[in-house]
Amino acid sequence: MRSREAVLMVCVVLTMTSCKGKMFPGGQGTQSESTPSATAQEAAQAGLTALQSLVTQDNFQGLGFSSIDQVKSAQLGAPMNLYSVRLDALTAYKGDPDASSLVLDAHKTIYPVTSGEQVLSSVSVTQRGDGWRATDFGNSALTKALVAHKQSSGDIVVWVPALKIYFTARGAGTTLTLTPIMDDPRFDLKAGEGILASSAFGILQRGSSGYNGLPQ
Repeated sequence: MRSREAVLMVCVVLTMTSCKGKMFPGGQGTQSESTPSATAQEAAQAGLTALQSLVTQDNFQGLGFSSIDQVKSAQLGAPMNLYSVRLDALTAYKGDPDASSLVLDAHKTIYPVTSGEQVLSSVSVTQRGDGWRATDFGNSALTKALVAHKQSSGDIVVWVPALKIYFTARGAGTTLTLTPIMDDPRFDLKAGEGILASSAFGILQRGSSGYNGLPQ
């Protein structure tokens, strides 16, 4: 079974009714809607269990695993909360040393899916009015990069959707520091090189001057 077909099968079963078919933000995962859970952890575990139940000898590679044994031993890694930065807020930024107001809670948490010490994939959960749901699955490359650049258990993920750029982040207020998870020649950012959020947002603002807001 081709990987696209395998992912769509996961999506259909997890929704029980339908699949939106959207991609994981900035990557190659799949977005879906499942039944709500009371906590993020419960929603993530439900998503992982559903994913494991669908993996077969024919589709395990398309779902991010390199062997059936990895499927059986897969578990959730330490979660990272996702925050986003809107393009309009970035455009209006005046260089305030405390740039934390640009970083908004997306009410989403990313759980790496691991086997042993290896990051394979991810299950992300989103908080709605009626609880938490597993909504995003896959995107091994992004998840591996996020975990590789995570420095402490309190790190968050900062995502700038309009520019398709992700950071791990730590600190607060004037000490909020962003770390790019990959090289980005558009803004001369280097993976692993932390930069104060105030400086990073200034760079992104200048680099995105004239951007029309359409997907890049």
